[in-house]
Amino acid sequence: MPEPAPALSLLALEPVPTLLRRLREELAADFAGTVRLSRAPGRLDVMGGIADYTGSLVCQATLDRAAAVALHQRADRQVQVFSLNLRDDHKPFSLQIPLDALAEDSVETLRAKLSEPEKRWAGYLVGCLKILHEHKLVDLKRPEVLGMNLAVYGTVPLGAGVSSSASIEVATMMNLCGHFGLLEKIEPLELAAMCQEVENRIVGAPCGIMDQVASCCGRPDSLLRLLCQPHELQNPLRFPAGVRAVGIDSRVKHSVGGPNYGRTRCAAFMGHRIILEKMREMGLAVGKTLENDPMHGYLANLSPDDYKRLFRPYLPQWMAGQEFLDQFGGTIDKATRVDPSERYHVQQATDHHVLEANRVRNFVRFMEEAGAIEESSAPRRHLLNKAGHLMYASHISYTRDAMQGADECDLLVDLVRQRESAGLYGAKITGGGCGGTVAVLCDSGSGVDASLEEIMSEYHRQTGNEPRLFGAASPGAWQVRTVECELA
Repeated sequence: MPEPAPALSLLALEPVPTLLRRLREELAADFAGTVRLSRAPGRLDVMGGIADYTGSLVCQATLDRAAAVALHQRADRQVQVFSLNLRDDHKPFSLQIPLDALAEDSVETLRAKLSEPEKRWAGYLVGCLKILHEHKLVDLKRPEVLGMNLAVYGTVPLGAGVSSSASIEVATMMNLCGHFGLLEKIEPLELAAMCQEVENRIVGAPCGIMDQVASCCGRPDSLLRLLCQPHELQNPLRFPAGVRAVGIDSRVKHSVGGPNYGRTRCAAFMGHRIILEKMREMGLAVGKTLENDPMHGYLANLSPDDYKRLFRPYLPQWMAGQEFLDQFGGTIDKATRVDPSERYHVQQATDHHVLEANRVRNFVRFMEEAGAIEESSAPRRHLLNKAGHLMYASHISYTRDAMQGADECDLLVDLVRQRESAGLYGAKITGGGCGGTVAVLCDSGSGVDASLEEIMSEYHRQTGNEPRLFGAASPGAWQVRTVECELA
């Protein structure tokens, strides 16, 4: 991990200066004196996406949009959280909860208490305290542990598929770990894993870990490479000179907690279970027993050729949940449960996850090879085009196999493809799909910027939606750490 940057760099990074100004102007009574600050960026899913939960390698960029959190210690044992974004929207923006309740309530009880729509947002913040307590890193029952005020302000748009939730979780967890003196005792991947627990167990969204790792560990000049088995951080994948990734927000809201995401995830794990059973039968046919999972728990480890030749023919296109439970009893996934009344697209979901893992591996290879070639050469452009076409293939699979597509995102990808000659290499829907943001691999420079403006203008003309362009250039939370400062 890189050495922490000087505190000044954190104080200068948006939205930290805006948060400080608004604390002085709007919440001075609750944040007078010393405050601890933290910041965590959103992420742009360039390749991998939902295949994180089936063990794929994923490639993520950190955005220039972020969440900032301020912590001020109280004299009592209450925790009060504030959302300045909700205040701007004229919605309930504050919630108070005793430390004793966080310590004594079960995860299930806390999740139920925060399940109402106007309270759910608070789970991203107070859930971090609960998980720290569960991991025995902080004992919230000790009377000397005092309460705190926590305020969050973010520029990562909600529902855009660029991990607004992960940015809040990581910024909050970083701040709390700084406050309790834990940053020298834990590793960044531990922190990211605890943030994933907040999302899975407290908020109730069945996400993988890539969002939290990217927000925590990302670098501004590279793609973060994470092998999600469960979370092995590899060397950053540097962009070839003059190449970058940007995001175009379709303004169609996406939600990891939505039904399509959970249904596709569940279907993929159903496919994994059926393949395991077929492996066992094949072994018994030659007198061998299957003592463990040759895939080591991950569809990403299954060869695409073996999958297509040996196992895909046995996967049903659709399967009723009750039929699956009667035959196989369940899946290994802890974040989803097979609904007996639901029908699942098992074959297509499994197709996406097995083949996506292979697409990501090839994408990385082409990007590395392109980075080693002279910038203006034809072979380099050929390799970048191959990497970009894998993004197109991923996008098509999101729509046809994972069933996580959106017409508006299809339009954005088509508009990019029409301008490939202008230095645009590829595009795909990101993260959980079903709307949100499209990632674009492209050259830098004013000519490409003009093409991106043309794309957004044409998209607006055809849909009426006002798209937003996100840059991918921001340090992760672990790089800038936390800092204390005095509020006048």
